[in-house]
Amino acid sequence: MKNTINIFSNNKIKFFLNNLLSDYELNFISFDKVSNIEYKTQANIVIINNYNELELVDFKNLDENYLIISNLKNNKLKFKNIKLVNTPLSVNNVIYTIENFLQNIKIQFHEIFIDSEKITNLKNNSFCYLTKIELEILKHLVREKETSKNFIKKNILNLKSNIETNSLESHLTRIRKKMNKIKTNVKINTKSEKLTISI
Repeated sequence: MKNTINIFSNNKIKFFLNNLLSDYELNFISFDKVSNIEYKTQANIVIINNYNELELVDFKNLDENYLIISNLKNNKLKFKNIKLVNTPLSVNNVIYTIENFLQNIKIQFHEIFIDSEKITNLKNNSFCYLTKIELEILKHLVREKETSKNFIKKNILNLKSNIETNSLESHLTRIRKKMNKIKTNVKINTKSEKLTISI
C-alpha cells in the first residue's frame, strides 16, 4: 500500500512530483484547505513559491505533520514544530527529506497518540508498542474512520483475495488487546466486512 501525501501547492509541478515521488500516492489540494482539521493526522507538504501564497497559510494551526518547502529568500519563517526546507535542493535531497519526514508523522485520535510504533493514552500516559503491520492497520483506520477488511487484506497484508486466512483477525485481536492494556475508550468495531474506529 502506498503512503499518501497531501501536497498543498498552487504551482504547476504535479507531473514532476508524481515522477519524483512515484512510491507515494499524492493528493494535490489547494492552499485554502491547508488548515483543515481533516488533514491533521496525515502527511502534508506545503510548497510556497511567493509571498502571496505565504499570506494564504495560517501557520499557527499547523503542526509537525506538515513539511514546508519554500523558495523564498531571506524569509523570516520560524516554526516551533514544523520542518521548513528552503530550495533549491537536489532531487536526492528532496526524496531524503520527505522520507525522513514521513517516518516521523504523529497521529492523534481522541486520547490515543501514535508516534512511530508507540501508542499512548494521553489521559493516563500508559503506552505500548505496535508491530509494523499493527501500526499500518491502526493508522489506516484512524485516517479513514471506516474501511473494509478486504482493503486491509489486499493493501496492507498483501494477501490475494482467494486466500483463506485468519491473519487480519489475529492482528485486530492483538491491536484491541494493546488498546485495552492502555485503557483507552477508543474501539475498533467489526460489522460483517466493515471495520470502524470510534469512541
